[in-house]
Amino acid sequence: MKIKINQNELYKSINTVQKAVSSRTTLPILTGILIEAKDNKLILTATDLELGIKTYSECEVIEEGSIVVHARLIGDFIRKLPSNSAVNIETTQNNNIEIKCLNSEINILGNSSAEYPDSNFDNEGISFNIHSDSLKGLIRSTYFASAQENIKPIFTGCLIEIKNGICTFVALDGYRMAIKKEQIDFSGEVTAVVPAKALLEILRIIEENKENTKITISESHVSFNIDHTTVISNLLEGKFIDYEGILKDNYVSVVKVDNFNFRNSIERASLLAKDDKNNLIILDVKENNIQINSASEYGNVEENVDIEKQGEDIKIGFNSKYILDVLKVIDNQYITLNFIGKNNPCFLKENENENYIYMILPVRIS
Repeated sequence: MKIKINQNELYKSINTVQKAVSSRTTLPILTGILIEAKDNKLILTATDLELGIKTYSECEVIEEGSIVVHARLIGDFIRKLPSNSAVNIETTQNNNIEIKCLNSEINILGNSSAEYPDSNFDNEGISFNIHSDSLKGLIRSTYFASAQENIKPIFTGCLIEIKNGICTFVALDGYRMAIKKEQIDFSGEVTAVVPAKALLEILRIIEENKENTKITISESHVSFNIDHTTVISNLLEGKFIDYEGILKDNYVSVVKVDNFNFRNSIERASLLAKDDKNNLIILDVKENNIQINSASEYGNVEENVDIEKQGEDIKIGFNSKYILDVLKVIDNQYITLNFIGKNNPCFLKENENENYIYMILPVRIS
């Protein structure tokens, strides 16, 4: 293999696929990136056998070939090269790769590409297109509510459901639930649970992409085609919870509050709440004010925020982290807190927007 490529393009590709490189594996080959040069393209692939990412860059291919190179080594070296410089890459005998750029040169011992797992990214199933901005909003508004670890692996993923032209993403971890809806141009029906880890990588990749993303869902896999990049992931097995059965509307109190002021107050109150195992803050809703309190052995905090309230006064405790997580992804100036009771879930919504619902369970207070 012998190629010439722009440093920016190469580093962008390496940075994209590195997210699928396995940090803990019994297969040393998976700590590397598969590099293939053909048809004037440099194709990079990485996988941990659950998540795979493949991307390509235009380059000058002098001699076609392939090799597997340690991801961290090549990534760190290319990152430190001068921006926009020309990088020359050539493989030599015994799976060595030689990289030259201006006055810099590195030789890395690689592995034969024949040892790398099958990098087939073909996924046949139901396909649909979604605008990348819409997909970004769906992921950003939900993925953080999925479980990090759970006795039910299904909760470590997000439900993707399409009915009647509406795409719904749902994530929950037993303490909170996020539901986001977007209208799309697709008449079919889809139900699949995608690992939140895979969706987080998609979110990072589509940051710079303004076009449509093609999603294909088969019985066992989901793939995302974004510009020059394809991401494929295993689907999670099992039945997702009936999320619609959790939703309630028998509110005893509805509070409208400025998102920015509310978030800043909770952030300050949470400084002491972090010393509590539940990150406990207490919301005391009375008249046109919501008082936010937290306390620890080091002191206490009291914050007051103006509100518009309909219904009863209420005093209720929450994990501050679970509230802050959602406030950080809401762009609307105003939100509504919809309370059922002090021991019942609160449903947080964007004002005048029914397409996003966040449910959070309270923490019992004495």
